[in-house]
Amino acid sequence: MKKRLHGGDLIAGMLKREGIELIFSLSGGHIIPIYDGCLTEGIRIVDTRHEQAAVHMAEGWARFTGQPGVAVVTAGPGVVNALPGIAVASQSAVPLVVIAGRSSLARRDLGSMQDIDQLGLVRPMVKWARSAYQVERLPEYVATAFRQAKSGRPGPVFLEVPIDIIESEVAEGVKVRYPTCYCPQTRLFTCESAVQEAVKLLGKAERPVILAGSGVWWSGASAELVAFAEMTNIPVYTRTMARGAIPEDHALSGGFYPLGLMQADVALILGTRFDWTLGYGRPPLFTPGMKTIQVDICVEDIGKNRPVDVALPGDVKAVLGQLTAAFRGVKLNADPQWPSTVQTLKAVAREAVCQEAKSDTELIHPARLCAEVQNFLPRESAIVVDGGDIAGFTVLSMEVFTPGSLQWVGAFGHLGVGLPFALAGKLARPNQPVVLITGDGSLGLSAMEFDTAVRHNIPIVCVISNDSGWGQIRRVQRQTYGRERVIGSELGLKRYDKIVETLGGFGVYVEKAADIKPALQKAFASGKPACVNVRTDPEAVFSGMNLPWPIH
Repeated sequence: MKKRLHGGDLIAGMLKREGIELIFSLSGGHIIPIYDGCLTEGIRIVDTRHEQAAVHMAEGWARFTGQPGVAVVTAGPGVVNALPGIAVASQSAVPLVVIAGRSSLARRDLGSMQDIDQLGLVRPMVKWARSAYQVERLPEYVATAFRQAKSGRPGPVFLEVPIDIIESEVAEGVKVRYPTCYCPQTRLFTCESAVQEAVKLLGKAERPVILAGSGVWWSGASAELVAFAEMTNIPVYTRTMARGAIPEDHALSGGFYPLGLMQADVALILGTRFDWTLGYGRPPLFTPGMKTIQVDICVEDIGKNRPVDVALPGDVKAVLGQLTAAFRGVKLNADPQWPSTVQTLKAVAREAVCQEAKSDTELIHPARLCAEVQNFLPRESAIVVDGGDIAGFTVLSMEVFTPGSLQWVGAFGHLGVGLPFALAGKLARPNQPVVLITGDGSLGLSAMEFDTAVRHNIPIVCVISNDSGWGQIRRVQRQTYGRERVIGSELGLKRYDKIVETLGGFGVYVEKAADIKPALQKAFASGKPACVNVRTDPEAVFSGMNLPWPIH
């Protein structure tokens, strides 16, 4: 044991007490003491090739474990590079702790190397941002960061530590306090009278639906959701991180795209926001006469964009428990054929996306690629999605069966998260097959993280739908201005599989649909980080973005 502890030791010591197993980082002079402290505490450092990827990986860890991820970045450029990752976590409401170095207090405002107003940069995107000024108080700041990241609606937080503070040793005789019991475990229950109103409304409904979002995942409410749905026989649509909360081959699963909302008379909204992906909670997806019951941990988001008939502020798991208890003995008025109708609507929606998968055209349609991957993967697999058109095909056509097993960036539309998310997913769930389905354009934003995968022996399988360009943009250019006016959206056919091979992984190139399954078999059998580079039809059109409401 060290006789004198420096700031990095204190930070690592508090991370260890928080139960942190690993951090994601890119080395830098301002954070070397944290690395030294992690070495002492036995905390694994997964070092990446870019700070943006480090933050994405920390978010991916949180998405797959349900616990905050930790990214450590150096000062100045390191923080600037981390900003996209922080923005994604903010938009997706993912608990994330970012610890950054900072220029010294002694030379602040003198023009020291890599000095910038970091707090001013990150404040619009985080729940909480602070700078530490006393070495002995570092554990208190770290504990507060975790409390802020996890409390209420989760989100990213930011703690910077000046280099002269982090390098300082604790003076002899100074007591360091490591906080305990700083994250309350009590769940927030809602008002019982409001629960009774919700029961009355759902009990009278003829065509009720449940729309479950990420709040179900963060609350750990998958079992409660299934139990409530089975008790009431109400169909369930799952979104974002709630995918798999109810197995998507369950008789009450409506899948991802909530077509049944247009026929429903009452909707129970669980932990999801009325953003563009839900038509802002307005017609045509939500009819004017529909009644809504909204459960959300964030009170100020209840009733945003559309009126709410019953507000149930609180933790999703706790409120579902209250609703289940209140429904016992209640006579329901729902149409007994309604769940079957929702199943039919689900089948119609999937068929609309998957119909091209049945074709045997010379070039592989992205929907055919998704179908081949779905048929190959075991039931317990985890799927990570990144890209434009291919993300649409994957999210709408593929099914998941276990909680938290389909991850994509969601409403923010940020590209480049796929490989970092997948690597974090494999670290979090080493015994679960993890496959990334990505576009060629989006992979290019983080492709060098295959080096991270090889160095840290993280055997994910990346399947590229390679249409040789930015497909969504290229399609709009063709439709709007004509084929001769396409510019800046062609990438050409690139052998990303060869790049992965050069970095020490496994790569295979596919041009025929019949070769997809053998390629997947070889990729998984290699035991290495693997790339299955599939040439897909650049003329394929994903019509799912042609929504009957504005998205911008």
